Amino acid sequence: MTRQLLFLSLILCLAASCRSGKKKVHIPKGDAELTNTYWRLYEMNGKPIATPADARDVFIRLNSKKGMLEGFAGCNGIGGKHSEGRHGTILFEPITTLMACDDRMDIEQYLLRSLNKANRYIINDKHLLLYNDNLLLAVFEAKYYK
Repeated sequence: MTRQLLFLSLILCLAASCRSGKKKVHIPKGDAELTNTYWRLYEMNGKPIATPADARDVFIRLNSKKGMLEGFAGCNGIGGKHSEGRHGTILFEPITTLMACDDRMDIEQYLLRSLNKANRYIINDKHLLLYNDNLLLAVFEAKYYK
């Protein structure tokens, strides 16, 4: 019985050490932070957004120290300013892009309109919901990298 217990303990130790060699993805508990989080566009106009295999994610990231917005809208990089107020209010300064593309311009135009219209937000676990008053404009999902 002692040999079986010793053998079982050895197997469990080996299994635990093998598992510890894998890369761990950092997933915070509770609500994600509004700023300094990579927010991937998850849903627009009630429809899920899928990123094609050969394309980049459409995303925004809000810098807390500078009050700046950076991201990618599907064709162009985007930038501007953001400001947060009390009780979940948010405003984005005009966002600019440089060129037109054949692919994903519908997503880019929708995202830019949504950012310009947004006046409040809610964070629900790992989702950022942007609203214009009570109208849901876009849903983003927090994506974490180690």
